Amino acid sequence: MTLLKASEIDVALTDQRQLRAFIGDEPTRKVVDQVVTELMIPNAAVHRGGIRDAIRQLGEQRSPRLLIVDLNEAELPLSAINELAEVCEPGVAVIAIGTRNDVGLFRDLINNGVSDYLVKPITPLLLQKSLLSVLDGTSPTRHTSKLGRLIAVTGARGGVGSTMLAVNLAWTIAHRRRRRVALVDLDLHYGTAALALDLEPSPGMREALEQGERIDSLFVERAMVRQSDTLYVLSGEEALGEPVVPDTAALEALLRDLRNKFHYVIVDVPRQVTSCTHHVLETATNLLLITDLSLAGMRDTLRRTMLMPAVNAACQLSIIANRTGEYREGEISRREFEAGLGRAIDAMIPFDARSVTRAANAGQPVAAGRNKVAAAIQEITDKLAGSGSSRSSIRSWLERLTWR
Repeated sequence: MTLLKASEIDVALTDQRQLRAFIGDEPTRKVVDQVVTELMIPNAAVHRGGIRDAIRQLGEQRSPRLLIVDLNEAELPLSAINELAEVCEPGVAVIAIGTRNDVGLFRDLINNGVSDYLVKPITPLLLQKSLLSVLDGTSPTRHTSKLGRLIAVTGARGGVGSTMLAVNLAWTIAHRRRRRVALVDLDLHYGTAALALDLEPSPGMREALEQGERIDSLFVERAMVRQSDTLYVLSGEEALGEPVVPDTAALEALLRDLRNKFHYVIVDVPRQVTSCTHHVLETATNLLLITDLSLAGMRDTLRRTMLMPAVNAACQLSIIANRTGEYREGEISRREFEAGLGRAIDAMIPFDARSVTRAANAGQPVAAGRNKVAAAIQEITDKLAGSGSSRSSIRSWLERLTWR
């Protein structure tokens, strides 16, 4: 069991520094040190180096809440900022420092979500004013919602493997991409997301969903079960005779807190239509709808696809056919299925009972092995999160953090 103890939680919380600065020259570093000391910012660190050092270190460590980076060594500052966005967690505020007194560069950085740009040589008063505007929330870019992507995974019908995909997708993004992922199982009676990863259910999940007033960062940290340093799970296993009455406002607060801390929040959504499942669909950035190639699967998938434009027109819908080839003689062909839906299937996961069952019995993700299911899940991950080669492409800091 990897439930976080109180002492481990304290360490986990202190792992995220309030402020980190990567400064290349000594005079600027002294100014940053002075201001951090005067403002009494706790758990801060000032490093020698520039934005490349920030990219390298933050690719392996937790991001701070506030980051100061030196752009001097970057020939293409916007490209470097985009690379930094690749490795930073959602919700990070960035102050950039450089020697180019260029209005065009300033506007580009601000438009791309950087909180402020200061030109060297900087003074303690100038840096203090900039830091306070960000910390107090008066910086214009602080009003922009920088949230991790919310991915809902649900089955068009029962038994099609939506939990299997949610678990393995979360594991793949967390372990192969090194992104911070929160996996949430909303079925508090029969959910198996934690079981699939050989974890104990979260004891605080029910409280989180029924008592929204209790939700804060510390409460959420204590309720989570850690599978690794990048994958955390929220689930429950309530007594069958005890109904759970979740509050939509509590769920909204929970998801927002998670999206402020994780690159991806993956929610295993039960098929039952409730106010909470409906809320997840209303706010999801992506919906993965899992089906089999049956007539009932076609009907229910069609009903779901017809519903989504009215529920959440901005949500990116992906239809995934699972366990394909299990009933070779009884399955509807892909061409017929797509014709019935009026749209294409986005991905196919082949039937592989041996690999999936062996992994499930061992409490291990099937994606960790070398098999056809793992290959299919990797392809789905690439489509969802990018192929991994987009780091050199020019995309804005804001786009990276809002995942829109």
